[in-house]
Amino acid sequence: MKHKLPGYETRSTYKKGMAFVLALFLLIGTAQGQIRDRINQIKTADPFAISGMVGAGAGVSYNSNHPGSTPFSANIYATINMSFYSFQLPFSFYFANNTTSFSYPQMPTFHLGFMPTWRNWKFHIGHSSMHFSNYTYSGLTFLGLGAEYQGKKFRMGVFGGHLQQATRIKGYDDRSAFQQLADSLLGLNVPEAELPQYRRDAVGFRVGAGNERNFIDFSFLKAKDAIKSLPQEWQDSIAPHDNITFGLSGRFAIRKWFAFTANLGASLYTMDTRDTLAKVLRQDEKVEKLLHNTEWLIAFRNNTMLRFAGDAAMNFTVRNFNASLTYRFIQPDYVSLGAANFNQNSHSLGAVINTSLFKGRSNISAIGYIQRDNLNKKQMYTNQVATYSLNWNNNIGNHFNLGINYNGIKQDQYDGTCKVVDSLRINQIVHTLTVSPCVNFEKKYAHSITLNFNFVQNSNLNKLYTGGADVMTLTAGIGYGIDFDAIRLGFDCGYDFSISSSQYAKYDAHTLNLGLRYKILKKEKTNWTLSYNGSFGYNVQKNEGATNNFSISNSIGSNFSYKNAHTASLYLSLSNFNDREIIGQRIQSTLDCRFTLAYSYAFAARIIKKMTKQEREEHRLARQAQKLQKQQMSTK
Repeated sequence: MKHKLPGYETRSTYKKGMAFVLALFLLIGTAQGQIRDRINQIKTADPFAISGMVGAGAGVSYNSNHPGSTPFSANIYATINMSFYSFQLPFSFYFANNTTSFSYPQMPTFHLGFMPTWRNWKFHIGHSSMHFSNYTYSGLTFLGLGAEYQGKKFRMGVFGGHLQQATRIKGYDDRSAFQQLADSLLGLNVPEAELPQYRRDAVGFRVGAGNERNFIDFSFLKAKDAIKSLPQEWQDSIAPHDNITFGLSGRFAIRKWFAFTANLGASLYTMDTRDTLAKVLRQDEKVEKLLHNTEWLIAFRNNTMLRFAGDAAMNFTVRNFNASLTYRFIQPDYVSLGAANFNQNSHSLGAVINTSLFKGRSNISAIGYIQRDNLNKKQMYTNQVATYSLNWNNNIGNHFNLGINYNGIKQDQYDGTCKVVDSLRINQIVHTLTVSPCVNFEKKYAHSITLNFNFVQNSNLNKLYTGGADVMTLTAGIGYGIDFDAIRLGFDCGYDFSISSSQYAKYDAHTLNLGLRYKILKKEKTNWTLSYNGSFGYNVQKNEGATNNFSISNSIGSNFSYKNAHTASLYLSLSNFNDREIIGQRIQSTLDCRFTLAYSYAFAARIIKKMTKQEREEHRLARQAQKLQKQQMSTK
């Protein structure tokens, strides 16, 4: 027995209605601009063109941590796109290590939508989207009709349609090929899914007054899953949802120095409309009548929840100084079927300060953000995270730059429904400080000198917790680079010294970095470069019984390109480095060798070219000359 598609009884009527509406709007010319643009695109496109890329690569690798892995690898790929009057037919093929994939054009799924405008009006026909509020309806695609009006002091928007289509389980499609094509052309294809979903019907509106600086908006959304859009046997295991949300948004500004914005949302959400209210409520006739009369607006059930969410922000701007303060809260289980998922059951407070000095040559910014969850006090524990940063950037003259950056993260844990054991309580802080001066100057060649100082400290403030450890790393380094433009050669080098200590390991690290870049060939159509990068490190272990170790990493690469069509690359690396990380410290050595070679070719050809007006005239005259010549030959 074949399963009928979800909502099969109403789909035929719906398709006819939708086709009629679309045809009507097309006939009256509301979408003339879009259709005219598409026709012009087809008229100016080449009758037949082909483009794509083919390539191949091979490699050999060895890693001492994985000695049993296959050392050889290879891949071959191709992508081809055929264009017929701008209609695209893409093909692709990929083979790598005995794994093959192939894709080809399939039955297209059209998302047909028009957005014609008339004076201050904008209409939405077919597939489209709008934005009302962050907490009601925001950006989800709908299939239906809508309209927006934007005046000087008044604006509004309204839409109605489907927020999601009903899906079917793979293998249950009893439509004919013609019916599938017709559904696709109208954007009514029923997609396949591992778990079917209901068709979600929705209607919403927004009204507002004011201008861009001062306004107030009210929005509303009603969304409900259509139970009859799925067969009965699937309704028993899939819960249909029902939801109405209200939104209030506004902004108040005083000239350019102060602005206050706020967004609020209220949601009545029913997780499962198959559920029923408690019998105690149903025994009251007045309550029963009230619930029955409001069923069209919201299906009240035992699992119906009323939740709130919102945010507010204040912004101050005075000359070169700017400061903002933001607050946001979202109650647990706040759901709007017209918006994306929310980070629920939390609230946060943030502040940002920016200022510039000395005609913009010095910029200072400070950012602070704190977030805490467990608003409903029903979580086992309450978690709090505070992040803060201070950045100071200075441009002194035309050759010197100094940057100072500090970042901090503080994590805390408090009691919830359960009491946190003091010895396991999370209480830690991370400090990161970076100072990076840089000098650039040019005397025959371009020179750059950089210094860097970096300090990182991860501290466990819960001294009762024996499983954690404090980690401190201090790094200082210097770098130098020069470009010899005359001989197409670039060189850079650097030295870093770091001190790292923790409960598990203490060591000093010396690192030398080298780099070379040489342009073997640089012409208008041809580029060929060769590069080398090397790193040499020596770690002095301070732990008793530990031995010092030496690490090295070398890589050579070459890239070649010709006419932006042919591209080849070669890469060779040999490294013996420390790759195991414990509490931010690398302590285990690994040998790694790699060799890769790759080539690709990109092509584009117009098999049948679009002739210009002059070419068409020359072609017409040539055909007339051939015809006249044939007539003369036949006469003789």
